Amino acid sequence: MPPVHPTLKGNKWVLYPSNHHVQQWDTMFLIILVYYAFAIPYTIGVSGAYHMIHQTGWLVVNLIINGIYIIDTFMQFFRAYYDDEGMLVYELKKIARNYGCSRQFILDLISCFPTQALLYGPDRMVFRTESGVSDESFLFFTMLDSIKLLRLTRVTSLTKSSSYIQTFWEKQSIPKTMLAVFVGNMVMFCHWLACFWAFIAFAQAHTYDFTKEGVPPTWISAWYESSYFPGSIDPIGWSNDVDRYALSLFWAIQSVTSIGYGNIAPVSRVEFYVANALMLLSGVFWAYAIGNIIQILDHVHSSEALYKVKMDSANSLINCFAPTDHPSREPDYGVGDSEMLATRIRKFLTSQYHKTARLDLSSEFNSKKLEEVYPMMEHLSPELRQLSSLHLLRAFLEKIPYLSSKYLSPSEQSEVAFQCVFIEFGRGETFYEHLKYGRGIMILKNGFCMASRKSNHGHKRWYTRGNPIGISDVLVDADCL
Repeated sequence: MPPVHPTLKGNKWVLYPSNHHVQQWDTMFLIILVYYAFAIPYTIGVSGAYHMIHQTGWLVVNLIINGIYIIDTFMQFFRAYYDDEGMLVYELKKIARNYGCSRQFILDLISCFPTQALLYGPDRMVFRTESGVSDESFLFFTMLDSIKLLRLTRVTSLTKSSSYIQTFWEKQSIPKTMLAVFVGNMVMFCHWLACFWAFIAFAQAHTYDFTKEGVPPTWISAWYESSYFPGSIDPIGWSNDVDRYALSLFWAIQSVTSIGYGNIAPVSRVEFYVANALMLLSGVFWAYAIGNIIQILDHVHSSEALYKVKMDSANSLINCFAPTDHPSREPDYGVGDSEMLATRIRKFLTSQYHKTARLDLSSEFNSKKLEEVYPMMEHLSPELRQLSSLHLLRAFLEKIPYLSSKYLSPSEQSEVAFQCVFIEFGRGETFYEHLKYGRGIMILKNGFCMASRKSNHGHKRWYTRGNPIGISDVLVDADCL
């Protein structure tokens, strides 16, 4: 048996980023991180782990997730990674040393602390009472649980390394992607703001019974005394976490959007200080939100803006037309009425705009070759350019016998594809040959047309999408047609 190079020893235990199972694990872990991003702030600030303590199902789910955290921490000692130079490091000793000596390992190790089990175990009997959460250990354990949020720093790396997520986002349009990211950030920020604002009240009262005698006044107790009436939301009590969250979220959205109804206001010194900081932070986030909205609208209305610019240019062109002396009669030299031509130009541009709005890429171009229609082709390797051209136009080439794969190789078909020209016509246009490219074979990608030979105008034939025109005619002299 040949000797094994030292760097390859134990190589079978290495988890490579591109491995199918590793990709699935990363996707699952990313979903867990998103869940924790919502669940942990809610547990700490709003619910006080009420549902996890009173419903075994929620506890089991959280214990399973905690177990996944532990497994993921162990897996990091076997996961190959890319160094600063972009080289894949797959030697087990280097992987273990790199992770074990990193700050991320310490944070991951702390985040594996089983706070749920400790809350459910010794403190369960204390929390069974409906008087609220008064045990100091609850505050300690829940704050310790917040360390799990530090793993959210991996969200960016997971989204970049996950082929599933990349494939999904690559299939979406840019405006939709930007809108989804913006809405997600907006929801997440308001959620965290609401949970932190509710936590400030609990941290002062040490109970969710904010109206209890001897409990320091908070913004929740002040709202309850001034605005509560039977049938409204009731934020008082450990089990009323949903109403408490709705009230906190109401304040958070007011602060972010700068609406400020004024019915929820800080009471204590701590609340005033915290509210000032949160509202300042909300103002910064709202400026970021406005910038994102403008950017999204700019992408959404880019085709409309381009249409208006084109129409302005067309009107300038039309204003330079020489007036027609006899608008009721077509001139002898066959140019036609200038008013009729102006109408056709405007309708042509409007037709282009409506097609572009439906994301029909070919409608944005007229009389251009493949690289001009799809500019991304210029950035691809020669092999990818060839394959892309075949996927785009091979179905049309197969309709022409002497250009089909029966007679031409894939590389030859690709060369033909790159010589193809995309042309768009307005409704009712007459076409014989292109001024630059001359006669050729035409295949309709959209619409329909009627064709006839110069020598036989009486014989007309209708062509629809995918039907080739002039397969035989292009092989003979124009004078013979």
